[in-house]
Amino acid sequence: MRLERMNIQGFGAVRDKSIDIDAPVTVLYGPNEAGKSSVLYFIRAMLYGFPGKGSPAERGEPSGEGVHGGELRFLDKEGVPWVIRRYSRSREGHSATGRGERVHIHKLADNGIVIELGQQELEQYALGGVSRDMFRQLFAISLSELQEIRSLQSTEMSGYLFHAGIGGGANILEAERKLSQEMDKLYKPRGKVQHTAKLLQSIEHLRTQVSESKTYVSRYNETVTSILEIQERLNLLEQDRNRDAEDLSLLRKAQDIRPAWLEWREARLELKDLMDSDNFPPDGIPRYEKMQEEERLLLAQLIRVERAIEDVEDKLRALPLNAFMEQYGERIEELWAKRSLHETASRELAELTAEYKSQEIRLEQLLRDIDPAWTRQELLTLSVSASEREEVRRISAAFAGYDRRMEALFIEQRGAQRSAAAAESALREARRQLREEMDRGQEAFAMIQPAAPQETAALWNQLQLEIERWRERRLTRTQPEPASTRQSGRGRLPRMYAALLAGMAVMTFLLVAVLLWTSTTEAAVVSGIVMLLGMSYVFWSGLRDREDHGTVSNEINNLDGQGTEHIDHLYSRLVSAPYAAAAVSTIPGSRRDKNVVLARDPFMVEAQMRELRSVMEGWQAWRQRLDRLTSDCAAAEEKAALQQVELQTVQGAIDQEEKRYLELERQWEAWLMYRSLPQSLSPDVMLDVFVKVEQGQELIRQQKSLGLKMDVLLKEAEDYIIQCHEIFAADPQGDANGSRIPAVAELGNVHSRWKSYQEDSRQKKVLAERVQELRKEGAVIEEEREALQLRKAALIASSQTADEETFLRMGAAAKRREELVRTIRHHEITMFSGWDDAGRRQLEQLLELTDAAELEAQCFKKEEAVSAVLHLRDELQERRGRLLQERESLEAAGNQDSALQQLEEQRSALRELVSQYAVRSMATEFIKRTRRMYEEEKQPQVLQLASRYFSILTGGMYSRMVMRMGDQSLLAERPIGELVESSRLSRGTAEQLYLTMRLGLIQSMPHAMGLPLLLDDLFVNFDGERLGHALELLAELSQDRQVVMMTCHRHVAEQTMKRIPNAQFITM
Repeated sequence: MRLERMNIQGFGAVRDKSIDIDAPVTVLYGPNEAGKSSVLYFIRAMLYGFPGKGSPAERGEPSGEGVHGGELRFLDKEGVPWVIRRYSRSREGHSATGRGERVHIHKLADNGIVIELGQQELEQYALGGVSRDMFRQLFAISLSELQEIRSLQSTEMSGYLFHAGIGGGANILEAERKLSQEMDKLYKPRGKVQHTAKLLQSIEHLRTQVSESKTYVSRYNETVTSILEIQERLNLLEQDRNRDAEDLSLLRKAQDIRPAWLEWREARLELKDLMDSDNFPPDGIPRYEKMQEEERLLLAQLIRVERAIEDVEDKLRALPLNAFMEQYGERIEELWAKRSLHETASRELAELTAEYKSQEIRLEQLLRDIDPAWTRQELLTLSVSASEREEVRRISAAFAGYDRRMEALFIEQRGAQRSAAAAESALREARRQLREEMDRGQEAFAMIQPAAPQETAALWNQLQLEIERWRERRLTRTQPEPASTRQSGRGRLPRMYAALLAGMAVMTFLLVAVLLWTSTTEAAVVSGIVMLLGMSYVFWSGLRDREDHGTVSNEINNLDGQGTEHIDHLYSRLVSAPYAAAAVSTIPGSRRDKNVVLARDPFMVEAQMRELRSVMEGWQAWRQRLDRLTSDCAAAEEKAALQQVELQTVQGAIDQEEKRYLELERQWEAWLMYRSLPQSLSPDVMLDVFVKVEQGQELIRQQKSLGLKMDVLLKEAEDYIIQCHEIFAADPQGDANGSRIPAVAELGNVHSRWKSYQEDSRQKKVLAERVQELRKEGAVIEEEREALQLRKAALIASSQTADEETFLRMGAAAKRREELVRTIRHHEITMFSGWDDAGRRQLEQLLELTDAAELEAQCFKKEEAVSAVLHLRDELQERRGRLLQERESLEAAGNQDSALQQLEEQRSALRELVSQYAVRSMATEFIKRTRRMYEEEKQPQVLQLASRYFSILTGGMYSRMVMRMGDQSLLAERPIGELVESSRLSRGTAEQLYLTMRLGLIQSMPHAMGLPLLLDDLFVNFDGERLGHALELLAELSQDRQVVMMTCHRHVAEQTMKRIPNAQFITM
């Protein structure tokens, strides 16, 4: 992916700015608040959408009104162009939610078709599946994000940091932790809850039990005998309890069913006394009652039908017959159906007539608007084709273009005139300042000899050089010494060399002592030899300088006199009379005397030179101002000349436009004359005339169409009126005069009479049909009555009774028999359900021989006997339970073999736990060694790349980076093997560490290959050397991915242009 262009319409501090990026490395340089970080946030927002309002800086909403968003163009890894346009909707009155934005993502296909895609396709195909957070943490980094190591330990990137070797060591760490926990569960030196401690306690307890075990046989035998006796007594009591329970159950059952048993006996006695009804049908009474009810209903229906027939016949006799309606009824209906069409046609005819008159008035108005002398014929003959319109538009556009060009030229002419006036004013001002400055300089520096500025500057420089040489000669010249002193001085070294030799001897002693104290013997020997060689060289130089000293002193004395003469000569050439007089104020007229003065009074020379230096500094400043004003004056003259040329050019363009206008006006007049149009029409008015001509021609065509419609409607209306009057003439109830005025109204009266007659005819037909239906219904009812009488007689005959009364009495007896049988069966089921035949006989015998009071007394006596047996059984069972517990305790106390077996089992378990603890201990040690080996030798590819980059950035001060598996902390390793935690590094080195980690992550992501790298002012804490290494590394990375840097520091920009010559430099 390679960025090409950014069109930022409104984002943060940047508005209406386009940035083209066409180099592998691009530097955005500018001061604070210039919008560099806004460009970074803009690229993030274009690729992944605007952040929420919780991040106002990254969201980048402009402070005022305006568009929020812009356009980003880039090429994907295959070179296909993409365009992203994204704008926030919050400026349009919509809610500014997380997705309140308008976005258009376009991709140019191979066949030239533009495809619109969504955000998901953009991230998948163009961004390689890189998420918003990963892009923010790795590819678009600011200084604050660089300093956050937490972003490198996110879930999304931990897979890249720990993908090599053994899955990042997570399983190894988990195994080591589990082994430690299991070892702690098995054994701790002073633990009490571990398995081993519990086993030891149990073994000690079992040993105590075995030693304290004794014989409990006698007590055990007594307890067993007592248990057997109690068990035998319990068996006998259980038998007695079962017998008493059966008797009690029988008595309670008899007591409960006694009322039902009495009703059962009464029902059986009544059943014997009933009359014989075996031949009676099972449902005889309900069938008989149903037949009686049906017979009553049929009789009522027959009476109702006969009355209805009489009413319908009376209505039929009341309805008359109309011959007129029978003959003309259908024609009346047809004309009435056409009535709405006739009325609609009449209204339409009136509307068409009014519209025809209105169009006539509009046509006359159009003709008057075009020209009062125009007629319909001229209107129809004028052509309004597209070519005519286009010709008029072309001429109109030419006139409009002339107006626009002339307006622009007049504006340009006024601007040129103002610019020329301003240039003339600036030229006069520059000349005035130049004259004033020259006058001030000539007045202030009148003592300087008039000469060319270059010659004056050369004399001053030469004078300064001579003065410096004179000072050096005076400093190196020594005073005359006695012969004995000079003779003795030849035998020893100069003072400077002696002091230097003494200092070097002290330094040699101290250096050798320090190195020996630090146990670096080799370094001490080498340093001592080097210092001795240096002292030998200083001693030899001192001897040579002593020999040359006398010769140099004599030469200096000889040259001193010549130098003062030359200084005086230069002084007099540079400065006029006042300063020259001060220089030769001792004995005038003799150059030798002047030299003697300079040589004898150096303080006077220094004072003169200080005064002259002050004057010359002022003169040089004045010359600089004068040169600047001269150049300003020349620039103003050049600008004034250019403005005059520009004004003449604009005037020439105005003259050319005037000639074109005259030619265009002649063409327009010829066009109007050829078409016999008034010469006063303009092209714009002619376009309006074309519109009115079209309207007029359309009105004439509409009038013709309206005339044809009006003729057809008028003929249809006349035919309708004639047909209506024919019917009115045949109507016996109609108007004898035959007036045509109320034809439609009269047709309504006739049609209402026809509708009334139709209703009577329909009613007559319905009544006739109703009479037939009623007669058929009466016949059916008679047939049903006869069939019902036959069925009733057959029912009575089936019961073998003589009449209906006997049939009813036999039916009542049969019904009572069914009730009694049902009652007897119910009581039998209630009383004897669940009892066998023997138990039923016992119950019946008990109920026959015993009354209710005796049953209650026997039941009470049995209940007391059962209660006593249960009480005794409970006491025996309680005693038996205590004896069983005593037997079990005696068995446990005397079971020595079981305690020995448990003791052996516990010892075996202890040996198994010791074996498990040894295995886990060895596994833990092996894991620790494996992890140490992994941390030293098996670092993943990300850390290998990051180590290489970190070594390049630090100039080899650190050889590699290590990720400690346990706490995932970063360590930097020096070449000597020393490991330094990232928290102990300096701020700049730590930032370099984090930067190289990100670069290693980026280069290890195959799906993100080629994504651009955006760095916002990351090098503020880098020194000059490491900044150069960082830029060289970025130049290497820019071979396969684009790099965009933002900075406000000049030295970073200069270093970038120096280290990366082909980088693009953009000033914000």
